[in-house]
Amino acid sequence: MLLLLVLSASASAASAADGKLIHLHFYFHEVDAGTPNATVVNVASLHKNASTFGDLNVFDNALREGADPASRLIGRAQGIGVHASLDESGGLTAIDFAFSDYGEYSGSTLATTGHFTVSAPSERSIVGGTGKLRFARGYLTSRLLSSTDTSIVVVFDMYFTLAHWH
Repeated sequence: MLLLLVLSASASAASAADGKLIHLHFYFHEVDAGTPNATVVNVASLHKNASTFGDLNVFDNALREGADPASRLIGRAQGIGVHASLDESGGLTAIDFAFSDYGEYSGSTLATTGHFTVSAPSERSIVGGTGKLRFARGYLTSRLLSSTDTSIVVVFDMYFTLAHWH
């Protein structure tokens, strides 16, 4: 029985390792709170000593094919961001990337979590998915591309494999 379990586990690991690496590239467009059509809202803030530590934001940002806000809409990034660094250099995010018009991935989602850095590129985990992206595992990189008084654009690159479980 033990040998059967070991062989079964090895076969599952091998099939997951044999999965091809998928790369997705797109842009996240966020409109600041307090502006018309805001896509991010601060839902909790301690405002002690003008610090953002402890602030909680909820967002529903556009995912676009390009950096131009008029480029094709491919989905939404819906999630939360918590300012969890005492030095205010970053925080923690949990984001569900929902693809509405992204080829074979339309109707699928990717779930991500991890630490973001304000002043440098960030790397976070891809912890799962739905639809055509079910059992996704990998990582994403993101970096701020542009910022104005009312909006930001972040470029995302996602690298992951899909495990095929039987």
